[in-house]
Amino acid sequence: MVVEAAAGEQDARQLIPRQAGAQAEAQPTTVPQAQPRARRRWLWPALEILTAVGTAVLFPVLCRTISVDPLDRIGQVSGLAAVQFRFAVVAGILVIGLVLAHRLLPAERQALAVRLGCAAVAGLSTGLVAGGIVVALRDTPWSMWVGDGDYRFVLASAREMAHGHLAYPWYPPLISVIVGGWAKISGQPLAYALKDVQIVGTALFGPAAYLAWRLVLRPVWALGIGVLAMLPLIEPVKPYPQLTLVIMIPVLVAFVREVRHAGALTNRAAIGLGVAFGTGLGLLFLLYSGWFVWASGGIVAALALVTPWRTAWRQALLLGGVTAAAFLAVSWVHLRGLLNPAGAVKDDFFYFDTFTEPAYIAMWRNDRPADVGPVWPPLGELGGVGLFAILLAIGLGVALWYGWRRTAVITVACCAASAWFLRMWLASGMYQLHLVRLYPRTTMILLYCLLLLAGLGVMYAVDGIRTRPARTVPFGLMLVPLLFLLASAGSATANHYMPDERQKDAGYFTWIAQMTREYDGSCPHYGQLHGCVPAERR
Repeated sequence: MVVEAAAGEQDARQLIPRQAGAQAEAQPTTVPQAQPRARRRWLWPALEILTAVGTAVLFPVLCRTISVDPLDRIGQVSGLAAVQFRFAVVAGILVIGLVLAHRLLPAERQALAVRLGCAAVAGLSTGLVAGGIVVALRDTPWSMWVGDGDYRFVLASAREMAHGHLAYPWYPPLISVIVGGWAKISGQPLAYALKDVQIVGTALFGPAAYLAWRLVLRPVWALGIGVLAMLPLIEPVKPYPQLTLVIMIPVLVAFVREVRHAGALTNRAAIGLGVAFGTGLGLLFLLYSGWFVWASGGIVAALALVTPWRTAWRQALLLGGVTAAAFLAVSWVHLRGLLNPAGAVKDDFFYFDTFTEPAYIAMWRNDRPADVGPVWPPLGELGGVGLFAILLAIGLGVALWYGWRRTAVITVACCAASAWFLRMWLASGMYQLHLVRLYPRTTMILLYCLLLLAGLGVMYAVDGIRTRPARTVPFGLMLVPLLFLLASAGSATANHYMPDERQKDAGYFTWIAQMTREYDGSCPHYGQLHGCVPAERR
């Protein structure tokens, strides 16, 4: 696997070890040295993955000891404060550890400490949100939404899969496999197992974004770009669609990069990479397929732009062909359902965002009703455009100025353009067809891509204009502002889902989870205190 010479896309200690056959790493080594080096190549990436995922999953476990009434506002505030206290303790230990590493360790070990520190921060960023959801769902076995909405398809598919049938071939089946598998392992009913899947799925947003972007970026930039850009996409009530998105985009960037440098690959390496990329993208497609539809035109355009047609088109076609074959082999069970007219999705649900100005992509509310007042979108400062959209436009301009030839900018920009064109085309047909065709969901991929481009623009600008001075400030101290931002954003997101009996509020998801009777007719503990009536026993 060959890395571009451009700064920000090269890293001598990449998350995934390089493939054999790459010219950039074809250095002669003696046999006694090969095994230790191979072990080191896998050891630190494995520790990085373990740190990110372990921090994200273990933090909500710490929050299980928080004992408050989540239906009482004072209990909600106390619970959020308890989550923040745990976050502050863990973050403080992390910062102190990194400062000591800066003072005591040699330069090489400092870099490894920074790498693990970034992974830990990525895990904390959404472990915090998951911890808030643990508080909101305290002492109820139900998940948010209590299996309603899309979860009706998920749970029905899980039941059918247990008998060897695929109930809804047009709906991504992997989430049903996950829920069904966890229900079997944990011995819970499917609807109860969904709660754990939501909490863990929420916790994994940060690690998923960070580790996926580590395929192409250094640790600090993977944290600063990938993790920050995914913050608006966190959706605890249904995490798997946005999890797919935050992983898919960097994987596509990595794939386009390999196609661009296909001339440095042997046939064996090209086939191996094709199988890996095709399988990975196929599994993401099975988890949620919508993003592939919006981005498909952009990926074709990006590949057409970067493929070395004159020098290595055979290797590029080999890599692309094997990737496509592996993708089809993995995803066909779902793809054929989407291509079948009898089983296709017919989206005729007109909800709040379908009445919003179609060019407004700064905020996504899913399909919940919204009490936002008489003016929406909010009036902006410049021709009706708000400051946030202006900053996104500036970030896009910086990315194009400094990185218009970079693989990451080409890929992400093409994906955004593809989603934009499809959004407007689908929205323009609503009046004649009386169909929504899921077009508002392009909001998330457009917002994510623009945030990524802004971050990439900053990275390339910094790399292009600075001379690299010796680092004098400990990296751990520089994490403090970022940790504060992540803490504030995580708390605000978790607060959004605190139980609220108003149906227009996102807290209603957790409210009904607390107020719904369990299978045995009893009520969740706090639900009974707030009006849930157990069934009469005969």
